[in-house]
Amino acid sequence: MNTCEKKSFFYHVKELRKRVVRSIISIIICTLYCFNKKQILFENILFYPAKYNFISYKFFSKIGLFFNKKINILPNNICIQNIQLFGQFNIYIFLSLIGGIILSFPFICYEFWKFIKPGLSKKERKNIKKFFFIFLSLFIIGLLFGYFILSPFAIQFADNFFISELPQNIFDLNDYVSIIIESTLLMGIVFLFPIIPFFLKKMNIIKSCFLKQYRKHAFLILFIIASAITTGDIITTIIVFIPFYLLFEISLLIIN
Repeated sequence: MNTCEKKSFFYHVKELRKRVVRSIISIIICTLYCFNKKQILFENILFYPAKYNFISYKFFSKIGLFFNKKINILPNNICIQNIQLFGQFNIYIFLSLIGGIILSFPFICYEFWKFIKPGLSKKERKNIKKFFFIFLSLFIIGLLFGYFILSPFAIQFADNFFISELPQNIFDLNDYVSIIIESTLLMGIVFLFPIIPFFLKKMNIIKSCFLKQYRKHAFLILFIIASAITTGDIITTIIVFIPFYLLFEISLLIIN
């Protein structure tokens, strides 16, 4: 390695270090901000799906009335208990950190972009911007679907399911937090599905005719999946099935 290469290497290391430090500082600042917004973070976001007046329950109820069919929603707020000594404090710290990472994510992406941008051609910059926009849009839509659709279905099913009249459904705090986070993130990842066929086509592994050939099979499989993750009610199943099938059609459009 000659002197110029050494200087170039250490310059990039120094530049990377600067970007990483800035990103960490932004996470710390945003985390401290979330510490100070406990009402919004917990009452208006985390525990909102546990309340009977959650916007999704009202939406499901109106759809049921439109079809002259009653959809069971939460009659009351669900009961959540904490059985660990520092359970609530640990959740407070954990979710504040998660909130800090989410709020600082745009700035982190900006710092990452500023680091890699000089080494990219004009065409590469354009393609990366386009890909990132599609990736982020699908992921955010998936997160919203998981939070407003899948999580309420999971909570409603768990609250209404009984094996006997004796056991009472009282949810553990950690279990509740897990199901909200996992349902939301799961849908965020699932909604990235259209990106997979795009890369498979680029590698000449599949063609659009393959997906078109098995469209009917995909329709049936997606309907079964939608039915499995809901209460089995036809209306709620359709509500979940529609975006799933739209993702499949979007995949066809992308690889075409």
